[in-house]
Amino acid sequence: MRVEVEAHARLHFGFVDPSGTAVRRFGGLGMAIAGPRFVAVIGTAPTLVVEGEDTDRVVAIAARFYTQAEVRSRASIQVLETIPAHVGLGSGTQIALAIAAGLARLHRLDLAPETLCRMMGRARRSGVGFHLFREGGLVVEAGHAEAGAVPPLVARYSIPETWRVLLLLPRIGPSISGEVEDEAFRRMGPVPEGTSARIGRLVKEEIGPALTARDLDRFGRSLAEIQDLVGACFAPVQGGAFHPVAAPIVRRLRAAGAAGAGQSSWGPAVYGFAASGTDAGRLRSMLEVETPEAVIRIVGPRNTGAVIRVI
Repeated sequence: MRVEVEAHARLHFGFVDPSGTAVRRFGGLGMAIAGPRFVAVIGTAPTLVVEGEDTDRVVAIAARFYTQAEVRSRASIQVLETIPAHVGLGSGTQIALAIAAGLARLHRLDLAPETLCRMMGRARRSGVGFHLFREGGLVVEAGHAEAGAVPPLVARYSIPETWRVLLLLPRIGPSISGEVEDEAFRRMGPVPEGTSARIGRLVKEEIGPALTARDLDRFGRSLAEIQDLVGACFAPVQGGAFHPVAAPIVRRLRAAGAAGAGQSSWGPAVYGFAASGTDAGRLRSMLEVETPEAVIRIVGPRNTGAVIRVI
């Protein structure tokens, strides 16, 4: 038997409670995008063998699964496509859950998605990646009430299929992650009073209704404000409201007319929305001249979750 797994990159728009001091800590919102994606084919083998892209990371993920699941059998994993690491696209969670779900299917283990998430050590701070792995679309999660639990899903919306995302990846090294990220959260200053309440109102009263009405202008205005509010909270630890390399790109996107332009997670990945592929192409033509320091892609939304199938 062989199993094919497919998971997609995500954009993380920020935390509802950036301070992490509410009863439910952090909370967050983000959306799945059609690319980049992680694709691998998994089959039975006497020993663990990984071929293709991102081998070191996939070996570590598979080894963790086998340790946690206490399974003696092993697998061959051929990676066909991958998501860049530590650029703000959620590769860690998506790849870990894809490999874990694929191995569980291969070895006929009946493990709930939440169990796989805990086994792989994901969703420790944000549950956005977990819910997008399962659901796709745009999700809002409630945050952590207790250690070790996956934050529950508050809301999930489909993104209009005609909308497009301009995804800009600056040609620099990886951004904040792991222990460096933990330290950054410890060094954060106090969040300005009223910030979390304002973000919460924007999510509930603007983002959701705008998606329901397919109103890109309203969605973009609200998302840009959320990005500015969240960015201000993290400015002391990332050198400004956005990553220093991302900041001028965000300004160019907004000046060019892209909706809701901002930074995904710690960056340096930057995004902006357009109403159609034609509009996105026009924006890309403008930005390619002004932004030679970044690779620009046009991607669609991903309104379904990861695919785990026997082939």
